[in-house]
Parts: sequence; structure tokens; C-alpha cells
Amino acid sequence: MIFFKELTISNSFPVCYNLLPHYRTEEQSHSSLMNCVEEALADGRIGTFFLSDHPVHLQKVSSPQLAGDIIAAGGEPLVSLALTFYDKNAVIEKLQQYCQMGVKQFLFVSGEYPVMPDSKKAKPVFDLDSVQLFMLLDELGISAGQNKSPETQNAIEDSVNIVKGCVVSPFKSLESEQVWQYEKLKRKIEVGADFVITQLGYDIRKFDELVRFCALQNITVPLVANIFITDPEAAQLLLKKNIPGVKVPGRLLHALAREENTSQEKEQQFTLAAKTMAVLKGLGYHGTLIGGSSSDFSAVKQVMDEAEGLESDWQGFLDELDYSDSSFYYFQKDSKPGLNNNHPSPVAPKHFPYPMYSFSYFVDWMVYLPQGPLFKMTGRFCHFCNGRKFWHSSIWLLEFLSKGLLYGCNMCGDCVLYACGFLCYQSGCPKKMTNGPCGGSINGYCEVFPDKKSCYWVKVYKHLKGVSQHVTFMAPPIPARDTALNKTSSWINFFQGRDHRKMQFEDD
Repeated sequence: MIFFKELTISNSFPVCYNLLPHYRTEEQSHSSLMNCVEEALADGRIGTFFLSDHPVHLQKVSSPQLAGDIIAAGGEPLVSLALTFYDKNAVIEKLQQYCQMGVKQFLFVSGEYPVMPDSKKAKPVFDLDSVQLFMLLDELGISAGQNKSPETQNAIEDSVNIVKGCVVSPFKSLESEQVWQYEKLKRKIEVGADFVITQLGYDIRKFDELVRFCALQNITVPLVANIFITDPEAAQLLLKKNIPGVKVPGRLLHALAREENTSQEKEQQFTLAAKTMAVLKGLGYHGTLIGGSSSDFSAVKQVMDEAEGLESDWQGFLDELDYSDSSFYYFQKDSKPGLNNNHPSPVAPKHFPYPMYSFSYFVDWMVYLPQGPLFKMTGRFCHFCNGRKFWHSSIWLLEFLSKGLLYGCNMCGDCVLYACGFLCYQSGCPKKMTNGPCGGSINGYCEVFPDKKSCYWVKVYKHLKGVSQHVTFMAPPIPARDTALNKTSSWINFFQGRDHRKMQFEDD
């Protein structure tokens, strides 16, 4: 039975074995990984194995080959497909490759930004985000068989039956980060995510927060908790590499630093992970993804063995596992250690709108909304300019100069300023996130420029606080950008119906 089906069974708590965590302290060979698979399958409690399609720190392992060998051994791979290096066509080809091998379960993530890109290696693309990939798969499924090439048709047929997972981080420190994580989660589920895996974190109160948020929003897709068996060396590696989206609480670091590297310490680490697993099952998670720095299956086996005997006493471990240290929690704290009650925490009050936002909103209402006083006149002018070289060049230059000065516009040809607080994502976000932030921000800073540059979506949040105290998206999910529009006029494209909004302008 595949992992997703197990997740949907009442009282079941399946475990997925994380074979390739990129925060591992040592490399592993293909043969050693397959030994882990065979030991886990022989144990009988694990049948699904998590692996990354593009391991960050392991270059000796071929993920497609490993996935094929897992299937041949009788297991089920769950492939994490990061969109860092794939455009729309490449990601469909990659999905087709895995589907033809028999892979049915995927986790779609935006992916990390390479810290030090090598000129000899592939450069990051970030052509689409996970929301846009879900939308693309849905579009291909709906249009199956209609004017598609045989190659694309095969990809569509394979993609129809796949299980699609997404990630969320409940471990953010700031209101502006955490609210967006949950708003984007709702968007991912809206466009087709079948299950959710948390990013790595250790705050039990945050784990509890995600369960309560899903209940509040009537989100019923299975929740999978990410557990990493942590030792002092692994914790220091997490800090040193500054893994985006991974937060190690200070209290946990102090607790690990006090221990000596002895066999007793190893037992304590396994017990800590086992207690965490028992608590997460008690909180309402449907399953877990577990891995560690150990190079064999023995550590995971011991954690599962211990967790089975601790499940009935899970509430007694809450105080011990209370590593809460964030400045913002979505819900108010409960009287029980490490938990929340069902009352949302107060958020920062609405502030006076920024002048640039007010100006931009006014212009947008005047020009781009059908009820705006300049809508028809601007539409007629753009239609007139289209196809007339001089006028087309003139309006392009006007847009280039005005929007470049006001917004740092890169002339992508498909403007989404109206949906992003009138801040340009092309110049403001290194990963070009249009449907909400990635999970890599740290204390409000961008993962690419830690402690130097604020996350683009944190800035958007501050802009939208001038509109509403409770910030949410200002527009429906935005599909992948048509790169053929790059360096063209978004003004003309809008009124010609070429951009993502597909405006049907009619001159009455």
C-alpha cells in the first residue's frame, strides 16, 4: 500500500523513511542506501522511502536509479521534485520519466537558491512555483486528448494518477512570515495538493498550531510531520550551512551541547525522537517523515520501537519537548505546556497606507478596472498602438521608464503588481515567487541574503497592512508566466488579452 493511502486510513500512522536528507553529516553510496531500504522492508513497518530528485550535498547518488531499485525491491519511492532548475517543459519531462518507472508519489517544492552557483553547473531557473505547477498539472489533466502532441499526451496520462504533496513551515518567527505560510498552504490545497509535509522544525507548539489551523480552515488533507534524529554534530551542521527554512531552537542546542558523545547520549537522542513521534501522533498528525545522520536503518528502527511504547503517555512529554521560542504564534498559548488553545492570537493593527501604495492603487483603479474612468480610453489607445511600430515603441518606452523608476520593473510583459502590494516580484524576489513566499526566510530575511535583505513577501505584507489588518491574497492564484511576453509591454498585453488575466476588451 502506498504511503498516501495509508495516511487516509483511520488510526494508521505510517512512517516514510527519509533516505536523502540534505542536512546529513556524511555522504552515502547507492549500495548503502539500498541496504537501508532492504532492512526497512524486512522490518515490515516502512514501505515508502523519501528521496530528493536533486540532492543538494550528495552528488554520487542517481535519484532515478535509486527510485527504480526501490520499486524493484518492493518499496514505494516518494520523490521530492524541486523546481529550482526546471522550466515548465523540463518538469513535465522529468515527471514523465519518473511515472514511466512506476513512481506515483511526489512532493513539489520551489527549491533552495544555490548558495554558490558554479559556472559549470546548471543555473537556477525558477520558471514556476509549486502553486503554478499544481495549476499546470490540473490544466493538462483537464485538456487531455485535445490537440496535444503524443509526447505531451503521455505525460498527461501519467500525471493524472500521481499523488501530489506540498510543504509548509509552521516554524516562522514573525507574523508577516507565518501568516503567508498558512495563506499559501490554503492556496496549494485549493489548486490540487493531496497531502502536506512540514519543513524541519522542533517547536511542538508550532506543530500543534498547524493542526489547529487546518481544523479552523476545514483543511482535511493528511498532515505529515518531519522528524530528524538530531545529535550535536547534525545540529551544528544545520547552523553552519544555514539550511533555508530549518530552525533549531536555542534551548535544544543548549541541551545537546551539555551531552557528551557517548552511547548514553545516543540513547537519549533516540528517546527524544521517539517522544516527539508519540506526541505528534497524539496531536493529530496522520504520519511522519523520519531520517537522521546515521548511515543505516538501526536508528530509525530504534525510534519506532520506543515510540510504540510511549504513545499512551504522549501528553506527559509536552513540557520536556517545549522548545517554543518564536515571537509570533497563530493561536494563543494554552495552560498545558507546549500547546495552544483555539483562540487566534491578535495580529498587528492596520497602519496608514504607504503613499506609493495609495498612488499605485488609485492608478490601477483608474486604468485597469472596467469601471474605472480611464479604462476604455486606455484600452482604445493600446489597441491603436498595437501593430503600429512608432506608437508601440513609444508606449513601451513610456512603460519602461515610468515603471522602472517607480517599481524597479524588469518588463516581464505579464504584470502582477496589483496582486503583490505593488512591489515587483521580478526585481524583488530572487526566486520569483508570485503566489506567496517560499519556506526559506529566516527571521524576516530572504534566504539568499540572510541578515541583509528583507524577504520580498514580508515587504508585501507590510504594504497590505495598509489595506487590512488581516492580510490575505489580493488576487486568485496566478498561473505560470508566458516567457514569450518577456520585454514586451504589459499595458498592451493586458488590453490585448495576452497576459494571465486574459482580458476581453470590448470597445462599445
